[in-house]
Order: sequence, then structure tokens, then C-alpha cells
Amino acid sequence: MTTRGKTYASLLAVVALTAGGFAAKGWLADDGSDNSGQDGPRALTAGDAVPVSTEIAMRGPISHLLGSTANLRARREVAVAAQAAGIVTSVKAEEGDFVKAGQVLCAIDDRDLQIDLELAKQRLAQTKIQLESAMIRADQTRTRLSNKRTELERNEEALREGLLAESEVAVQRHEIDDLEHEIQAVESTVRENRLRQDELESEIRKVELQISQTAITAPFAGRITERTVELGQSIRSAEKLYKLGAFTPLYADVHLPENDSRSVRAGQKATLLLGSASGESAEGAVERVSPVVDEETGTVKVTVRFRPPNPGFRPGAFVRVEIETHTLEDAILIPKQSVIEEGGQTYVVLVGEDSTAQRTAVELGYQDETAIQVTAGLDAGAIVVTAGQGKLKDGDKTRVVAN
Repeated sequence: MTTRGKTYASLLAVVALTAGGFAAKGWLADDGSDNSGQDGPRALTAGDAVPVSTEIAMRGPISHLLGSTANLRARREVAVAAQAAGIVTSVKAEEGDFVKAGQVLCAIDDRDLQIDLELAKQRLAQTKIQLESAMIRADQTRTRLSNKRTELERNEEALREGLLAESEVAVQRHEIDDLEHEIQAVESTVRENRLRQDELESEIRKVELQISQTAITAPFAGRITERTVELGQSIRSAEKLYKLGAFTPLYADVHLPENDSRSVRAGQKATLLLGSASGESAEGAVERVSPVVDEETGTVKVTVRFRPPNPGFRPGAFVRVEIETHTLEDAILIPKQSVIEEGGQTYVVLVGEDSTAQRTAVELGYQDETAIQVTAGLDAGAIVVTAGQGKLKDGDKTRVVAN
């Protein structure tokens, strides 16, 4: 029970004892006479007074609440699909399990891919050997060409001095041409082997990626909400296997009338009441207010964020959301059940010092789950009827009974 409720209960007990004493001693007679058998007004008995429950109007804090309903949603919820085709060899997560980011949920047979990977690695090794051999041949050919050119320079000098015949020098020139063509061919072989090496390395990375995709992992930490995969099942690429949701925090999207939404700001306190008989509640805060108004409904979406205090708060659960936009620290408060509404007007029934009922019009302001603010019509300390007021007319005698 809240502090305000305890105070109500204490004051109610005082009122009940006082009114009971009045009735027992006959202090509620109409004219104050002793009525000892003489003609005149009859003394009021307990049977003539209407039994009621009362509470005292008090001063206290009350907040302005904007209420609406919503279904909770997870922070994120995704379908986890297969990225590779094959036969499922293991299932490692069940519905309701909490999993970490990167944790393996199930696995697909990857033996064919492992063989492809091994063959690609072998071809890569052979290509590296061929590349190394071609580079050696290229170096050797460059050395021979350099030597031939040096020898040709000497022989051309000897030819100018008449020491050699032209035919001998011509032969060397042909040999140099052959070596230049040979080195071009060898360098082409080197380039081809390098390209082949790059292709095989890319193929290996691709196969390794395909192998990694045979392990279906959780993209983020969360709870498995649905499992559709079975051990031994043949699955296709992009086939949905699991549904994964992040349950902390949870969100509630409420839609408020445009006028009400103007008083809502990010960071304002919100209370979420679980739509069940348990009466469970949680505290949260407004995270954001939509900058646009829905053209069809004339409402504004407000997103409330909170951390669930227990497993009862889960995605899809129906909740009532109350957003606290403003708090009055010193308001006159009465119980909500004391208010009567008739013909567009609100009333309460007051109990005077002589225990008579008095129907009084009041103006109301903020309200919460138990109390309502009175802005005009009564003062703090007034005794209001909370039960039995439907039977009362102005001037009726009342008898306070325990709640």
C-alpha cells in the first residue's frame, strides 16, 4: 500500500469510530431533544442512517498521465537463414535458448567443400612451382642475353679493325635476337603462372567462405524464438532455419492524439502495466517521438523503451503504457471511486459534521490509478463518500461503516 493509501486508511478509521460514537449516543437526533417518550421529532436510530464508506480529501503529489495500449516488440528480431545448401549434420540450439553472437546454431555437411579446398591448394602448390621454374629460366635467359651483347660489342670492334668476318658477327646478332624472343616467351609464362596463382588463391578463399557458411551462427546475442530445421534435413540456400530475437531492451509503440503528443518528450518516465491479472508493472522511459502525424488516424507514434523485470514481459505481450508528462506536488486528492458523473457534470457526496449527505459539483484535473485531483468544489479535509453514494440524497443521514 502506498503512503497516500495508508493515510487514507488511518483517517477512515478515525471517521468511522467518530460517526459510530455519534450514532450510539443519539447525538444525531434532528432537534437535539432527549425524546423521552414525548411527542415531537423521533430520535435517529442506526437503522435510519445510510451505511457508507468515506475518505478524507488530502493534499499530495499527482502526475499527469497519458495512457494507451500496445504490444511489446523486441529490440530486433530476424530470421536466420542458410547461406549454403546441404544436409544438416547437427542442431545445437532449441527454441527458448539464449545464444551469444557468433554461436553455432546448426551445421551442414561440408565434406565436398573440404575436398574442393584440398584440390585447390594442391593446384596452387603446383602453380607456385611452375612460376618459380619460369622465373629461374627468365633469369638465366637474361644472363645469357647480357653476355651475348657484351661479346657482340667486342666482335663489332674487331670487325671494324678487319679482324673478323661480317658473317661471324651476323651469327651473333641472330643469336641475340633468338634470346630476346626466348626471354619474352619466358616472361609471358611467368605472368601466366602469376595470374593462375591469383585465381587459385581467390578460389581457395571462396571455398573457405563456403565452408564457413556451413556453420549457421547467431548474428547477435538473443533468444531463439522459433526453430524450423531438423537433423538430416536437406536445405536450400536462403532457407529460413531459426528466428532470433533480442529481448533486452523491449519496446512499446503507442499512438497518441496529436494534441496529447505535444506534451511528450524523450526521457519522460513511463509505466508499463502487463495486460494480465497479475498486476505486474515495469518502469521505462520515452525514447523518441515521431516527427510526423499519421494522416489516416491523426495520431503520433511514441516509442517507449524499458528493460523487462521478469519473463512475463516478452515480445507480443499486451501492455498498457502510461507516460508521466507533468507532476503537481501539492494537489487536493480524492479517491477515483468517489466521483459521480451525470449529464456531463461530475459530483461527489460530502459528509457534514452532522453526518448529513451533501451532493457537491466538483471540477477535476489529473488522475492516476487510484486518485484524482479536484481543482474546484471542495477543500482538503472534506469527507467524501467512496461507497454507497448512489443511495444518498441531499440531507440524508449517513452511518460510516468499516471498509
